[in-house]
Amino acid sequence: MAKRAAKRAEPDVIPDEPATPSWRNAWPFWVALAVVALAAGGIALSYAFRPAQDRASDSAKVQYAINDLYTARNNVDYAAFREHTCSADLGSAGFPSKPEFVTQNRQSLDTNGRIVIPTISDVAVSGDRATATVHWHFDKKSDQTQTTKVAAIREDGNWKVCKP
Repeated sequence: MAKRAAKRAEPDVIPDEPATPSWRNAWPFWVALAVVALAAGGIALSYAFRPAQDRASDSAKVQYAINDLYTARNNVDYAAFREHTCSADLGSAGFPSKPEFVTQNRQSLDTNGRIVIPTISDVAVSGDRATATVHWHFDKKSDQTQTTKVAAIREDGNWKVCKP
């Protein structure tokens, strides 16, 4: 009986030795790797040849235009201020000349600090017109937040800020 028990303890099947890896066994991996590499390359080329500004939504472009206008004021950059202002405002009687713009914005910077925009909300785009609410404050007066309704229009493919 002891012989029978010992015989039963022996496995009936001896496992095969592991197969030696070969490049032929790995072909699905190489195909998958090639597909992923092509997809990643296509995405990289898309980002390289199509700037972020072109990929942005109209809502984001309106926000960029508003931000650029306020940045021009912070930098006392009259050319940039004009670039981001709509033609209707540029031709209006109340639009500041370069000396007026420089004087006003330098005085404001000295007294209040830079303009800080933590949020631009309620952006609504309808065709070539848009509105937004700008929440801002001055650097030196961060406790005095302001809210301003802003309008924007698309001129020659670019969004420009206008008086509402």
